[in-house]
Amino acid sequence: MRRFTVPAVLIVMAVVLTAGIAWTQTVRIVVDAGDYTSIKPSMVRTSTTSSAVAEGTFIQIPPRRPRPEEETGPTDDGNAVYRVNVPTAGTYRLWARTWWYDSCGNSFFIVINDRPATYIEDATYQTWHWVRGPQVQLNAGTNTIRVQNREDGARLDQFMLTNNARYVPTRIEARTPQYIVK
Repeated sequence: MRRFTVPAVLIVMAVVLTAGIAWTQTVRIVVDAGDYTSIKPSMVRTSTTSSAVAEGTFIQIPPRRPRPEEETGPTDDGNAVYRVNVPTAGTYRLWARTWWYDSCGNSFFIVINDRPATYIEDATYQTWHWVRGPQVQLNAGTNTIRVQNREDGARLDQFMLTNNARYVPTRIEARTPQYIVK
């Protein structure tokens, strides 16, 4: 009789663990730069024929001339506003596919649902790449993301929100129109 108790317990544990995994829906929301609901100068939408950009457009704060020798802060509050429909409330990581001009043009402010602004940055210049952004609590339903001027010369191709803490994007991601609110 004891022989059947241990396997029975293992089977029950496997069923419970499998059911728990099924209840956690992995969500990946991918938004292209041109999917904004509004855009305010000095943020502009730029078209390109480069295959390095997802949908042939990106947003940017055009570089000032002459280039500053050191960071001076934004000259305006240019921004692009996006609205996404989050299917499952929870903790999400924001990732941004960016192109930075230089060390004085390598960041954006990010404002999510009117929370205090945070920013994304790194030190990889003049190539499209993914930058890890903040981890945020999102409600199910419509959420607003504002990408705002912090430094001129910064470009954004795509951003992604995911509740999969292990996922790290490495290339252009497939846009998810079912989550984009216009």
